[in-house]
Amino acid sequence: MLRRLDIKDPWRSLDSGFWPEDLPAGCKTVVYGHNGSGKSTLSELLLSLAEDSAATSVVWEGDDKQRTNVATGGTSPSPAMAVFTRKWVEGNLSAFLDGASASAIVTLGREAIDAKEEEERLVEEIATLREQADGAEKQRVAAASKVNALAKGVQDRIVAQLRAFDYNHFTRNRYSVPKVQEDLRSFRGEIPDSEVHSEALKRLGEGAPAPVADVVPPPAGAASKLADLADLLAETPTRVAIAALDGNPIQQTWVERGLALHEGVDHCLFCDGLVSEKRRAQLARHFDESWLNIRSKAKELLVVMTREKQAISGWHASLPTVTSLAGDLQGPYADALTLATDDVNSRIYALEAVMSVLDAKAADPSATPAAPDWQVLSDAPSTTVLTQAVDEHNDQARRHEEVTTQRKEAVLAHLIGSESVAFQALEKQAADLAEMTATRKKAAALAETRLEKVREAQFTTKDMADTLTRDLARVYGKDHLTVAVTADGKSYACRRGDTPGTDLSEGERTTLSLLYFLRKLEDEQVPGGDPSQRIVVIDDPSSSLDREALFATHQWLIDTLKIFGQYIVLTHDFSLLRLFVKSQNSAWGKSMKRMTQGNADEIRFPKVSFLEMYAASSDGGRRSKVGKLPRLLLNNTSEYSYLFAMVMAGVADSEDHERLFLLPNATRRILEVFASYKAPHLGDFSRALEAMVKEQDGEPYRDVYDFCNRYSHGEGSETVDVLDARAVHGQIRRCMEFLQAVDSEHFERMCMATGVDPAALT
Repeated sequence: MLRRLDIKDPWRSLDSGFWPEDLPAGCKTVVYGHNGSGKSTLSELLLSLAEDSAATSVVWEGDDKQRTNVATGGTSPSPAMAVFTRKWVEGNLSAFLDGASASAIVTLGREAIDAKEEEERLVEEIATLREQADGAEKQRVAAASKVNALAKGVQDRIVAQLRAFDYNHFTRNRYSVPKVQEDLRSFRGEIPDSEVHSEALKRLGEGAPAPVADVVPPPAGAASKLADLADLLAETPTRVAIAALDGNPIQQTWVERGLALHEGVDHCLFCDGLVSEKRRAQLARHFDESWLNIRSKAKELLVVMTREKQAISGWHASLPTVTSLAGDLQGPYADALTLATDDVNSRIYALEAVMSVLDAKAADPSATPAAPDWQVLSDAPSTTVLTQAVDEHNDQARRHEEVTTQRKEAVLAHLIGSESVAFQALEKQAADLAEMTATRKKAAALAETRLEKVREAQFTTKDMADTLTRDLARVYGKDHLTVAVTADGKSYACRRGDTPGTDLSEGERTTLSLLYFLRKLEDEQVPGGDPSQRIVVIDDPSSSLDREALFATHQWLIDTLKIFGQYIVLTHDFSLLRLFVKSQNSAWGKSMKRMTQGNADEIRFPKVSFLEMYAASSDGGRRSKVGKLPRLLLNNTSEYSYLFAMVMAGVADSEDHERLFLLPNATRRILEVFASYKAPHLGDFSRALEAMVKEQDGEPYRDVYDFCNRYSHGEGSETVDVLDARAVHGQIRRCMEFLQAVDSEHFERMCMATGVDPAALT
């Protein structure tokens, strides 16, 4: 279907952008425009497209808003478009409309007989191709639905999993379904597995990590201080042993302390016994200098080992706790901390063993205990993993925002990447099915083109002649015109009663041509066609029809055109426009309501569309434009009311009024109607106008008479002089002032009826 049309280069009165992008045609479209507005130009352009010979380069926008460029001489994107224009009538029916001198429109004979057999074969082939196309299309729709569902599911997971961590970024608007589809389509990177995805989500839920103290090197000097331990433990004092004390360290300690207490005392402080010089000498020899020296060294080393034990224990206690580290580091750090604890405990055990033998040696320097195994003290506990874990934790604390971003990217990459292969496969399947559908449809279209040519050879029949005769009777309410197949069976002839219809009026020619045009379209669609895929364009179907014929033609158009997918009727007849507005009022109202409610399909391609085509001044020339049908046309029930309101609006708006240059003709038309009402006895407009001008004292409105005779295109002309809007504005005002002067009561009532402010003339 056709949503709108544009051209690339100026052509006649059309220029690029003449049809606004936000003003679409619809399934049922009526375009109203005065003579000279460009309707026929637009119709002939559409006719050239329908005849596969575009008059100029155009941009065809379909009902799906897809645009197709058609070069000059090119073919319409819609192969089923038919256009009724005056040019089509001249090219197809001019001889037929001459009556008795009509030549054959189409032929019958052997060609038609052969064509009938070919038609049957083509109908069957087209049906098969369409069935195949429909099947492929259903599969494509199903695949496309799966593509959308998959992308929608990924979108839901992205928002559900990541929006809690970045509310403003991970939104459905930013990650729309088209955006997710593009990401799925273009994903090429490494896909994080589910464990990485889960870990990233888990860590995103944690707070920002706080820095912890660095791991310092553990104490490692104990081994160097135990090099002489074995020698110390084996060393004994050079003394005279006292049997009662030898081998009894408690007594030896007691006696050793007692010596110091009895310095200069002759009697024992405990038993008051005599302490002789001999006994003092004996004890001195027993506790000689080597004894004391050994004890001193043992005690000193014991103090050193005690400090080493405290140092290693303190170092272990200073290590950060497992829970103080970032979650992803706690596992390896806990394992390393366990190993470090075991290492520290083994070293403390060795230190305690050394301390035990040193304590024994200090208590009894003459004792020679065996040295324990202290080689574990030769090496410091390993801190590689501990240090690295703490360093990484502190690095994460410093780079928390960056790490968080990396984790979000990991989650996003998993969600996109894990579905990308399936998405790309589904999308390829949908594309393949779309190509298959297009191929089958193209083949069917080619076959239909051939079918149309085949049917042309067998079109002329008595049934069609009888149908056209009945249609003429319906439109005119009488059977004064008939259509019959000629005696040779090769063409149609139009008859008035029993004689050839050689004197057809303009209205009769229009009616007969239109009837034939549409009935021919119906015949071309039987059998095997689809009228719902056809576009029908009709230009000026009411030319020169009287009121009764106009009413019947309108109803006949409504009944006949409803089977087609889209129709566009262009008319300059205000009465026909009003009939369409009235007949389509309900459907148009529903369409407008759906658009107001935001229905995207209706906004893109409405069920009913009323447009206006008008000419406006641009760069010193006349350019045709398509616009929305003005409220003036909708609110006024007569052409006189509409013209009155339009002219008064032009009087009120003198600056760059787009339609102002058409107003001289509209003004003349108002005065014609007014004159026929005010002076019906004079008949001729010029005489009636002159009489009304003379009735005013001093003939102050003689300029109105001159203006109306100067700026008039006459009856039936398709051209309008391009006037300087500002130059004629004052003269238009004078015409309306004249009408007010002749009949002020009528003027005021017209202002009231059309909602116009009569003060516009003051």
